[in-house]
Amino acid sequence: MVKWSMYLRMVTKALLKRRARVAIALAALIIGTGVISAVISVYYDINIKMSKELRSYGANFVLASKQGGIIDEAKISEAVDYIDREKIMGYSPYLYQTGLVDEKKLVVVGLWLDQIKKVTPYWEITGMDELGRNENNSALIGHNVAAKLNLTTGKTISLKDETTGRSKDFVIKGIVKTGSTEDNQVFVSLPAVQQIFNLYSKANIVYFSLLGKSDELSSVAKTLNGSVSGIELKPIKQISQSEAKILEKIKSLVYLVILVILLSTLLCLSTTMMAMVVERRKEIGLRKALGAQNRSIIAEFLGEGLTLGFIGGLLGIVLGIGLAQIIGQSVFKSYISLRVEVVAMVTLMSLLVAGIASVIPVKTATNIEPALILKGE
Repeated sequence: MVKWSMYLRMVTKALLKRRARVAIALAALIIGTGVISAVISVYYDINIKMSKELRSYGANFVLASKQGGIIDEAKISEAVDYIDREKIMGYSPYLYQTGLVDEKKLVVVGLWLDQIKKVTPYWEITGMDELGRNENNSALIGHNVAAKLNLTTGKTISLKDETTGRSKDFVIKGIVKTGSTEDNQVFVSLPAVQQIFNLYSKANIVYFSLLGKSDELSSVAKTLNGSVSGIELKPIKQISQSEAKILEKIKSLVYLVILVILLSTLLCLSTTMMAMVVERRKEIGLRKALGAQNRSIIAEFLGEGLTLGFIGGLLGIVLGIGLAQIIGQSVFKSYISLRVEVVAMVTLMSLLVAGIASVIPVKTATNIEPALILKGE
């Protein structure tokens, strides 16, 4: 107990007597571990945060019949039960039919109107307010359709099925512009299309916008496909592959940043500790002359280094938490989660850097020859 008390006293006194150099070493550790702590915290959250950001690309999975036919809504509900609700940002069944819109033959799409902004957020929609899922009297029309039929928001259109003769009037609530096939289509609520075309509880396809890592979502799709007969959940390859590539590049950048910061911190800390050893050459030489063994010298300097590493690591974590929240708010408009594993990882990393930085100074201290250092004293 006395030995430990003396050891701690020696380490504490050695650090307090060299406040300037200790401050430099602590500053290097705090800044280094702070930035690393922030980067790692963001890294842990990046999959879900980036997945939400990348949902601006639109749906990334599609549910369709294996035989290429129509799907019953009961099958859709059964499939959705296999997907974690927290991973579903939005989804909607789509039913495509050809009908007469003001006596012009056009493609009519039935879908859940309240899911448009979640499944296809890239659509430019003029004049659209928030629509309910089953607003049976509301319609959106493509940009080209509006131009050809001289239609604007607020006007009424008539949709008719030539086969059944059923028809229904809709009020135009918005004009869709995508630069693709949607510009030539008319969009109304799914129940309205099902009723007009006598396809109750039917859909052609279901688009999903799912959050999560690509491998996790692939596992979900595999489980669903093996459990629900007749349908298949598949990734939209262009979107899912693009997301995977972006995330991999960001992760590679994170690894590079951490490596550069670790090396910079290690160099600064090692240089500072070497300067502390040089300052104490006479003290070390005197202790050796009085019988101190190398292991006691090693233990003292290593203790000083690890103490700096521990204190610097904890203060760096506090700084990192603040930096992580700034990054989260500025980039993702949300807070970054604080994880116990990040605290443990950064603390161990700080101790490891301090330990490695102490190796060369400790070796220098053990090689000091008392006779040469104390010559003339």
